[in-house]
Amino acid sequence: MQQYLEAGKIVSTHGIGGELKVYPWADSASALNRIKHVFWDQTGRDFTNVVSARVHKNMLLLRLEGVESIEEAHRFIDRVIYADRDEVVRRKGTYFVVDLLGLEVLDSRDDSHIGTVADVTNTGTQDIYHIKLDSGEIRMVPAVPAFVKDVDLEAGKIRIEPIKGLLSDAD
Repeated sequence: MQQYLEAGKIVSTHGIGGELKVYPWADSASALNRIKHVFWDQTGRDFTNVVSARVHKNMLLLRLEGVESIEEAHRFIDRVIYADRDEVVRRKGTYFVVDLLGLEVLDSRDDSHIGTVADVTNTGTQDIYHIKLDSGEIRMVPAVPAFVKDVDLEAGKIRIEPIKGLLSDAD
């Protein structure tokens, strides 16, 4: 599992004291509220300590160690930040997208192979799993309990209960 995950992008400064405004790539800005470090790549070697983090209008405001003016903060605009997965707050039953990609998708009724998770998008209200069938076709499955019955990251499998027409164009 990847330890350091893309968490958001610094989009601007906030105020004159060096605070940075981050557009979060998480369920919410509050999911990133407890990060102690900002990593600059997925290796975890290059990082800056977080002095403070707070949510403001669905954005994360960060104050980084050594950044104390608007001029110093400007050099970070447009940079992607990474966070240690252990510092990101997740609600029960939620997953990191990177952990879902490539998982085998099975029919929960008989464990037959359906395909693999190729992508995950969010509609604003729920995630949508893009399932790549063996034929190469992509089918979209809402990530809701009515369809997704089990996610087993250790086994590398997701079990869904498809309804008629969900996986094919047939009525």
